[in-house]
Amino acid sequence: MTPITKSLYLQFLRCQNAFHLIRDGVVQKPSTASFGGYLEWGDFLTLCKSQFPNTPTVEKSQNRDESFEESASYLNQNISHFGAQLRYQNFVCSVELLEYEKERDGWILWDFRPIGSIKQDILRSFFFYKKIAEGMGLRVIGFKLIRIQTKFVYTGGPILPEEYLLIEDITSRMESEFGTREEEWNSFLENEKETKDKPVPFSFLDRKPSCRSLKSCLSPSHCAPGRENAKEIFEYRDSSELAKQWFASGYNSYESVPDTELTPIQKIQKEAHLTGRVHFDNLKLSEYLANVTKSVAFLDFESINPYLPIYPETKPFQHIPYLYSLHIWNRETDTLTHKTYLHEDVASDPRKHVLFHLQNDLPRDITIFSFNDFFEKLIIQETTNVFPEYLEFWDSVKSMFIDLALPFKKLWIYHPGQNGKASLKEILPCFSNESHIGLTIREGQDANYQYLRLIKKQVTAEEKKRVLEDLIAYCKLDSYGLYLIYRMLQEKLSVI
Repeated sequence: MTPITKSLYLQFLRCQNAFHLIRDGVVQKPSTASFGGYLEWGDFLTLCKSQFPNTPTVEKSQNRDESFEESASYLNQNISHFGAQLRYQNFVCSVELLEYEKERDGWILWDFRPIGSIKQDILRSFFFYKKIAEGMGLRVIGFKLIRIQTKFVYTGGPILPEEYLLIEDITSRMESEFGTREEEWNSFLENEKETKDKPVPFSFLDRKPSCRSLKSCLSPSHCAPGRENAKEIFEYRDSSELAKQWFASGYNSYESVPDTELTPIQKIQKEAHLTGRVHFDNLKLSEYLANVTKSVAFLDFESINPYLPIYPETKPFQHIPYLYSLHIWNRETDTLTHKTYLHEDVASDPRKHVLFHLQNDLPRDITIFSFNDFFEKLIIQETTNVFPEYLEFWDSVKSMFIDLALPFKKLWIYHPGQNGKASLKEILPCFSNESHIGLTIREGQDANYQYLRLIKKQVTAEEKKRVLEDLIAYCKLDSYGLYLIYRMLQEKLSVI
């Protein structure tokens, strides 16, 4: 049988259907890649391990049996060790650190997580480790976690573990939730017993827990046979669990859901999908664009947000801009100008250079459109906190920003091709001939990862040149896409 790993157990607690689909090899396990995360993991792990000098490590081996045997040897001698490999019956897991405490003759389970807050899956993971350890006859006496101190401000030089790491004893919290965790565990064991050597009855509705939406379902043909196309009712905005009730009532399409059960926004969606026409709220959009200047700018930043700070006066997870694309359109002359800056000296702090060039490229007193402009404004504000010489620039532009995502979030405009979504990548192909599909870099997370690769020197000189070109192309399309969307709005308003 396929061994039950921590990730499979957590999958069961999220969706029983998905657990069996993955375990039985019907579908592949969804990718959990976090792009740049693994680039920093080694350094983070080294900081964590520095708190336990002279502690041996069970290195990962292609032959996992060897790792289990090495860990068993340490356990038999009551020796603390990193990368502990535990196996009980059909359960296996790897624990970041098993620490033996001689005074109480027991073991403390440790987990190392590059996160800023404790999430439910961490507590569930600890309980999974506990069950396997106790099954092996180990006496578990505590649970401890090392995570990131989010208030940490990097000042330069080596990162000091005692300032950057937050060590927490979460034993009391785990004990207070043992009842809940035990219920989850027993539910899992009962399911294993029920389904042993039997066909699994997949059901989107009857299996609990199951995924929230058919659109995120790993295999609708198994979980909702014959009703796979009903996934479109889950595209209704703000439907959440309501869509499951609609599905249970037999609704399979936009048309099938009665108007009496829809909100005003959902009715707009329904009409657009049934008629194939774009919804356009002339009054709301006219008010929204009423104070736009004749010349307008379209701004997009790309940033990295490493959990191990790289530059002085930055915090973990803080977004650091390294690239912007700026399109400027003069309505009177109908001319479009493009400006961009990419910080190619990856060994130095890009923030000051980004603002220096942006200050020179961005005309004063013109409207600045960004998509979800909170991000662009936050980047400039946080940078000026460190480089106050740009405070005057920030003061002069912060009131000029307009969020171009707002009309789509509010459904003042809606194209049926959006399928309920309001991201730039979904919107752009609906209103133009442009799309991110043909780009090498198509997502902000990937752009983040690629620039981190440059910083970590994980590319050749030739590849660096190609990555820089790809980053510029990606960012350029984002700001150009804003221009196209704005022009579309202006043209529609002029003919209505």
